[in-house]
Amino acid sequence: MALQVYSGSLLKEGLVAFLCLDDEGISWTTDLNKATAVEDDGLDALKEAAEKSERDNIIIAPYAVEVSRTETGLEPVENRERIRAYGPTIRLPQSAKSAPTSSGSRVAA
Repeated sequence: MALQVYSGSLLKEGLVAFLCLDDEGISWTTDLNKATAVEDDGLDALKEAAEKSERDNIIIAPYAVEVSRTETGLEPVENRERIRAYGPTIRLPQSAKSAPTSSGSRVAA
């Protein structure tokens, strides 16, 4: 059986979010380790909650993501989901070039 969480994008912020389902109800978090992870037999409850959130315009395009439990917490199995959860796998340049403004002065991009 595969351990899975539900993911989607928050409609207002556009951020990747993970479903939390507990006694207090349905909520979404950007922290994968706070997500509700279930085996295959518990996936229907997560799917139903995710679809309700989509109907309520909280998230868009929810789907199940396979994860594994490690010493540091939940870890997506696929690289695509790892990038969605934690960001790029390469180091980005720290000094961004300045872009000219309409007045000719420069501001950080």
